[in-house]
Order: sequence, then structure tokens, then C-alpha cells
Amino acid sequence: MKNQYVRLFSFLFGLTFIISGVIFTFTRVYKEAKAKEKEKESVIVDEIGSVYDKFYEKYSDIESYRDGLLDEILEYTSYFSNMTEGYEDMMKKITSYETMITELEDMSSYLNENCEMKYSSSSANNSCDYYYKYLEKTINLFLGDKNFFNQKIKEYNEWIIEENESEFIKTKYEELKEFESSKYTEYVDLNKDKTYLGMNAD
Repeated sequence: MKNQYVRLFSFLFGLTFIISGVIFTFTRVYKEAKAKEKEKESVIVDEIGSVYDKFYEKYSDIESYRDGLLDEILEYTSYFSNMTEGYEDMMKKITSYETMITELEDMSSYLNENCEMKYSSSSANNSCDYYYKYLEKTINLFLGDKNFFNQKIKEYNEWIIEENESEFIKTKYEELKEFESSKYTEYVDLNKDKTYLGMNAD
């Protein structure tokens, strides 16, 4: 009888020891995994901040470029009779505008790849939110500016039909081609909030 108690005690002690060992191992593995996950997130968060700073700097450059270009477009399209002059230069400037946005998108690919999830860092989350908003706004503003320019080209081409029929002008006006985007053709909703930031900007 005494041997049975000893065996039972030994069995329970061994079982407890095994369970404790399993719990200890599981806890250690869990803590190590959490530590690695936290370390990995810390690296991503730091990189998000670094890339966002460069992104914002480029975004600000595009905003400044756009302000100057809009003034030039308004001046350029104010007199149809002068639109053949400077047309090539204007097309180059709008092409440069689109190229700058493509560069902005390319340089911020890290944000695009890593901003779909939320982080424990509010700074990283804010950077991601602003990244989506600023890129969406920039693309949509470009499309609006391009459409405005092309509308003026259409109006010019309609105007020259009548002007070229006049017997008083010696030199005929040439038809001008609209600007064709190489990449951006549709308004975007990058942060999926069902609004198109910059779409209806003046």
C-alpha cells in the first residue's frame, strides 16, 4: 500500500515537473517571439519615419512646382491667338509635373508596402495616414490640372476652325494636341475612405 502511494506521488511529481517544463518552454518561446516581433516592428517604424520625411519633402516640392505651373497655364491659355507659341514648352512642363509624381510614388514604395497595417507607434500610423492622403491629393490635383489644360486646348481647336475660315488672316492656325498622361488617367482613393481628395480643387 505504501509503495502504491510512493508510485502515485512519484507519478504526480513527474507529471507536474513535465507540465511545468512545457509551460516554462512555451512561455519562453512566446516571450522570445514577442521580443523579435517588437524588434522587427521597431525597425519598420523607424524606416517609415525616415522614408516619410523624404516623401514629404518631395511632396512639398511638387506643391510649389504646381503653384508656379498653374499661373503659367492660366497666362498661356488666356489668349488663344498666342497658344501656338510656347506650346512645346508648356507640354514639357506638364510632363515634368507628371514625372515628379511618378518619382514621388516610386521613392515611397516602402510606405506603400508597409502602411496597410496598424502599429503600436502613433507616429508611424500618422505618417502612413498622411502618406495616403498627400499622394491621393497630389495625383487627383494633377488629373484636374491636366483636364483643365486639355479643356482649353479643345476650346482653342474649336476657335481656330472659325478663325481659319476668315479671309482676313494670312497665316492659318494649327490644331494643338491635348496632353496625354503616361501613367495617371483616373482619380484615386488610396486610403479607401470613399472620397477623392483633391478631385474638386480649383
